[in-house]
Amino acid sequence: MERDNALEKFQNLLRELFQFSASDLDFGIYRILNYKRQQIEEFIKDKLKERVESAFSKYKKQKLEEVEENLQKVKDKIKDTLGSDALTPYGELKEEFHQTPIGKQYMELMERRKDIENIEEIQTQVFNDLYSFFSRYYEEGDFLPQPRYSIKTHKYAIPYNGEEIKLHWVNRDQYYVKTGILFRDYTFLLDGGKVLFRTVAAREELASNKATKERFFVLDDEKPRETNDGELIIRFQYRELTEEEVSRFQVEGGSNTAKQERINEIISQEILAELPPHWKMALARQFREKTLLLHHISRFTAKNTRDYFVHKNLRGFLTEQLDYFIKAEVLDIGILEGEKFLDRHITRANVVREVASAIIDFLAQIEDFQKRLWEKKKFVLKTDYVITLDKIREYGGEEFLEERMGEILGNEKQVKEWEELFGIKVEREGDLIERETLEGREWKSLPLDTGYFSEDFKLRLLEVLSGERDLEDILDGLLVKSENWQALNLLLNKYREKVQTIYIDPPFNKEQDADYLYNVKYKDSTWISMLYDRLDLAKRLLSERGSIFVRCDYNGNW
Repeated sequence: MERDNALEKFQNLLRELFQFSASDLDFGIYRILNYKRQQIEEFIKDKLKERVESAFSKYKKQKLEEVEENLQKVKDKIKDTLGSDALTPYGELKEEFHQTPIGKQYMELMERRKDIENIEEIQTQVFNDLYSFFSRYYEEGDFLPQPRYSIKTHKYAIPYNGEEIKLHWVNRDQYYVKTGILFRDYTFLLDGGKVLFRTVAAREELASNKATKERFFVLDDEKPRETNDGELIIRFQYRELTEEEVSRFQVEGGSNTAKQERINEIISQEILAELPPHWKMALARQFREKTLLLHHISRFTAKNTRDYFVHKNLRGFLTEQLDYFIKAEVLDIGILEGEKFLDRHITRANVVREVASAIIDFLAQIEDFQKRLWEKKKFVLKTDYVITLDKIREYGGEEFLEERMGEILGNEKQVKEWEELFGIKVEREGDLIERETLEGREWKSLPLDTGYFSEDFKLRLLEVLSGERDLEDILDGLLVKSENWQALNLLLNKYREKVQTIYIDPPFNKEQDADYLYNVKYKDSTWISMLYDRLDLAKRLLSERGSIFVRCDYNGNW
């Protein structure tokens, strides 16, 4: 019974590792997992136990063969020294010879054989070992080393080669990959039905624009719930709260996380109050000190806003940690002291290593796939150009401007931008001319942004600009809007060792307020992981005499 409980406990942990409670998610790596779901469940339900029993059988056989070989040698010695009648027909040593030197050796081997024959008794310890190891590295399906508090022994091994200084942090050798808000469907299965959370509207500032107020996940105003053929759809919006909602949700003060959880509690109660009885019964049951519905809503809102990491070498890391774990905790010297036979503990260690290695291999396949997705060079989604009218005249000739004048003057967005930026109201062609000279007209240096114009306009402009010179020689600046690591990778080959100055101003633990869009309340380990990879790439862009300037206050001095 104890072994079965330990097995079930570890099986449930594996289901958490492989995200079985979210196995119907239809995006990203979960789409890949769906194809393997049957094989994974088969491994957890049946093959895990078989794998453990098979490993025990293998190592038990090896140990028994070794003992039997030694027993036969001792039996031969007994016959030679004590006579052939010292052993009974059943292979037992007569009691009067037990205290002889060869007799003691024989009795010890017989006791060891009996111990090996009952070696399966330590299967419970194996399952507990496996649970203890994997639970410290995973949380809700994500790789995340957990704090281990113990005065007895260290719980983690930090690779160290005798350097004078060793800098280490919890997310070392991981890519920080989450930098924005994700709006994705979230699905989970119930007996006889499926529940789907869907974000149908989101008001979120893009690029470097700053938001003005906090944003939260709330129920959709128009159609929050819908049931259809065994499926329950709950619709959310991600937006600012109205004054009435601020009062209703009671979200004055506190962190955004605490506010969102308060909103989750209220909207889950509202949903349950209006559901048909069979849905209400299924979703109102308790799960981890919450209703099942609140558990999944909390998970949905957290998954959309939390930070994510991808390990650069998960197989190597976990294998190294497993080796340390076995030596420090499975084969701990305190456990081995006073033990007459070590077969049980050595077998236990071998089985733990074999089963854990199989699980690590599978986890590493998933992590490596995500790593390849992250490292893959990303496509440029959109490219536009900004060039002043006088430069268009200089490089492309006045004919292009005349040819496209109607399109330029008729572009409301471009005309509005000129008025907002420079206070110039453009209504006719003459408003774009600086002065008339004997050599011709001089055009104003107003910037024309191809982002406001058609694709045909942009291609025609690039064609005339690059007619007699390289476009690269005309452009005097480059603005990339992207996640930093991806942008640096994109630029690396072209600008390697060519950049003179790099200046960054990371908001180290800046006070989070309603006017600041980006999350700045990172843990120190997250800041280090984020900056380490990006500064490593930035350094490769620097020329031999280049400089990097990092602005930081006392929060970032370390």
